[in-house]
Amino acid sequence: MTGPLDRITALQKALDELHSAEAQLAGIPDWMEELHAEHSVSKGEIDELEEVVEEARRERQQAETVVADSQEKLKHFQEQVSMVRNQREYGALLQEIDQVKDLIRRSEEEGLAALERQEEAQQPLVDKREAFSGLDGRYTEALEQWETEKPAVAERAEQLKVVIEQLREEVPSNMLLRFDRIRERYGGRAMAEVKGLERGRMPKIWHCAACNYRVRPHVVMQILNEGSIVLCDSCKRILHFAEEENSD
Repeated sequence: MTGPLDRITALQKALDELHSAEAQLAGIPDWMEELHAEHSVSKGEIDELEEVVEEARRERQQAETVVADSQEKLKHFQEQVSMVRNQREYGALLQEIDQVKDLIRRSEEEGLAALERQEEAQQPLVDKREAFSGLDGRYTEALEQWETEKPAVAERAEQLKVVIEQLREEVPSNMLLRFDRIRERYGGRAMAEVKGLERGRMPKIWHCAACNYRVRPHVVMQILNEGSIVLCDSCKRILHFAEEENSD
């Protein structure tokens, strides 16, 4: 490294790599994301079907309990028919019997509907569990592989912390303060690459890759030839060139 811009660029790169490593250690690596998403969706579908089956089972069980209790009441009321003493008592008892019969009818319908829902969800649940078995096996293998890779990622994260501290010490304090403020403003990204647009025989048009604002040619020269630290006129990020651009 020959100047502050090189150090700041390296600092940003190290911070990005550390952020990626810490994100992986807190969750899953990039190479597992697609499998993890597929596994999560499939597991969620199974959980939903299991909930439907379980809820239907509870509703059916509750309906059956109501039917059983109501049938006992009905039997008790029917036994009282021969014991009534007048028309008023007889009418009231018949009303009680009709209400219990209506409750039994409704509960039986509810229980049948719950049984139908349970049976409708049961076969798709069986199919999804069967299909999920292979996916779950692959996911388990991937998790085991990730566990073997984790120590190396953790070690790399610790190395990056040391590198970052060294780089921060090498950057002038005023520039470091500005760098940190820009990073905080843009969620960790203080740097923006300068990109060139080819125009045939015409000179390249340079622009900030972060906001697409045009970068003037003399600014390009300041960065390339002098390693100057220049902010984008629009987004105020620190402009730099990718290594391949810088080597052209």
